[in-house]
Amino acid sequence: MSPAPLWQRVQQGETAAIATVIERLWPEHEVHVTVTRPGDHYRIAIQGNPLPPFHLLVKQIDQELCRYKLPRATPIQLCVHTGTNTWETDFLLGDTLQRIPMSNRRPKRSSAPLEIPLCTLDARAKNSLWIGAIVGLGLCWPSLSRFVLSYLVIIIHELGHTLAGWLMGYPSFPAFDFIHGGGITLQLQERWALIPVLIYSGLGGLLYYFRRNHLTVMVIISGALLYTGMYFTRVNQLFFLAMGHGCELLFIGIFLYRSMTGWGCQQPGEQTLYGVLGFFMWFYDLNFVRQLLFDPQMRALYALGKGEVLDHDWVRIAGEFLRVDLSLVVVLFGVSCLLTPLLTWGLYRYQNYWRYGCVQLLRRQAE
Repeated sequence: MSPAPLWQRVQQGETAAIATVIERLWPEHEVHVTVTRPGDHYRIAIQGNPLPPFHLLVKQIDQELCRYKLPRATPIQLCVHTGTNTWETDFLLGDTLQRIPMSNRRPKRSSAPLEIPLCTLDARAKNSLWIGAIVGLGLCWPSLSRFVLSYLVIIIHELGHTLAGWLMGYPSFPAFDFIHGGGITLQLQERWALIPVLIYSGLGGLLYYFRRNHLTVMVIISGALLYTGMYFTRVNQLFFLAMGHGCELLFIGIFLYRSMTGWGCQQPGEQTLYGVLGFFMWFYDLNFVRQLLFDPQMRALYALGKGEVLDHDWVRIAGEFLRVDLSLVVVLFGVSCLLTPLLTWGLYRYQNYWRYGCVQLLRRQAE
């Protein structure tokens, strides 16, 4: 006899199933959840570090248990331990703004809105960023270390071209160019019609799955329209060319974000290592901008292209698409480089807001 599905076990009030559902909310963290039922209420004890801010954590638990059909208005007693702090609260399922003392089951609605706190850098994150900036600049200064680590930038650059090529229907493959230096992305000239068919099928499946969440439906439709506009116009080639350096900025942001948060870091020093990689790539790109703007020899060499046959990305974007001077495109890229750490810090600072927004988008049915 096959066991009952998880949602049915939660609906029936099985404590082990409820604990499993809550633990799945934060798969990237080591979280231990214990659920007991002393009387007519559930006591949920959570141990883990780091965890989302307490108000957001309560909201996530409430939404997830409601999604799994645990009866609304069920009294919940929540106790959270993060190693250094302990929080406790009582609420009725389906209304996280409502707090009830366990000795008195009569609900009293709070007039204060749910506040989502902003994030601040702790001492460990600050040290990781400072060390990363100093070491990253030190590795970018000598030509030997810059040359060795440049291959990290090259493979990320070519992966950006590859991903853009596949999205636009062109099978693409990244490779190092050991003849002329750097890298190259090999792209077939004929499009595969199967690629957009699969993408539109996936979007259609998501539309059906989230059909009751109007906000998510609008986001998916907007994404489909944007993809259509890019696929059937020359913008697809502009996207392919820009995604090389664009992917570099994306990975700079990812590395710096992980250095700020320690997200996914398991080994000692890993958080600092992400800071080193992020700042090395940042200084490397800024030096690239400086050379194109102020070094006539480097600018002339870049204008010649790869093997004097293939034009480089910014040359093609400036000449074929924007029809402006190369310096303007390079300046725009330099400004984007300077803004990347600031935008990354903003994502960290307001991460509780956009994570909460993601929770709302991933709900099958909007509240």
